[in-house]
Amino acid sequence: MADFYFKTIDEMSGREVFCVERLRCNTFVVEQKITLPELDSQDLSAIQVYQLNENKTCALATCRIFQEDGKWFLGRVAVDKDSRHLHLGSKMLERVHDYLKEKGVQNLYCHAQLSVKPFYERLGYRTSGSVFDEGGIDHIMMFKEL
Repeated sequence: MADFYFKTIDEMSGREVFCVERLRCNTFVVEQKITLPELDSQDLSAIQVYQLNENKTCALATCRIFQEDGKWFLGRVAVDKDSRHLHLGSKMLERVHDYLKEKGVQNLYCHAQLSVKPFYERLGYRTSGSVFDEGGIDHIMMFKEL
């Protein structure tokens, strides 16, 4: 299986953008019924992290990392429904952690959906603050010391 790509949207091919966005739409819009715009201006500067299938016809896992107010954030974490048993989410985030450590980043933050809080905790993330609503879904701020 291919490794994870780390590219800005300007570095991605049209096919790669299509595959990543289709997975994000399937996960957040179709599956979770989130009605906020899936693509946002953050995508223009974020580093998109993703793994494609062998034929490069769909993304199996994706997320994005970006800086905001001097902090690094993780977002739009999605794994293809039929691939979730492969632990690609954990593998992808381990690669993200290594990538950011190599760049000297000390902490990574995310707005985690409450339903996946245990997933992040298993990867060493801790909560910070109270539960808040984002797109109609309860979230909590989490961070990991790298």
